[in-house]
Amino acid sequence: MLLDEDGDWEPGPALDEDETGSAPGPATAGPGRGEQEAPKPVYTDLETWLRKHLSQVIRRRFGGSLTWCSQWYRHAEAVSRLNAMWQEWEKAVAEGTMSNWWLYHCDPQLAVLMSKDSGPFMACKPGEHRALEPLPLADSDPALWLGSAFSDPAPDPATGSSAAGAATAPSSG
Repeated sequence: MLLDEDGDWEPGPALDEDETGSAPGPATAGPGRGEQEAPKPVYTDLETWLRKHLSQVIRRRFGGSLTWCSQWYRHAEAVSRLNAMWQEWEKAVAEGTMSNWWLYHCDPQLAVLMSKDSGPFMACKPGEHRALEPLPLADSDPALWLGSAFSDPAPDPATGSSAAGAATAPSSG
């Protein structure tokens, strides 16, 4: 992630066409080869899709529980969510599943993005960008990552402490 001098997120270098991660659509047979090719995306990049499509379709009155930041590109979470929306939109266009896109992608993502109480733009107003601090993170105990993922270390019945803590605890005496 790139941060500018104010601590705001800034986009990195432009991605090559192969790196955009466009969601593949249904494949069509290539002429005479039997290979399948994904259809070309409707929009070549996120900003073009946002300017030419989403911002023209989505119209909201801000205030109350809704907000937006015109400098959306300075919010890493917003860029990630909008990029996911665009990729799924391209896939929905190719597959003819636009209703699913609205229901399972657009509506939930916009609810988070535009939430004045908890979204990435919560400190902003439609014409004013304000950066939020990144999530605070303390250093973790490296022994926690030695066990299987998504499970708490089992407590040692003899000591009552976790196995991970016992592995790194200094010996007494």
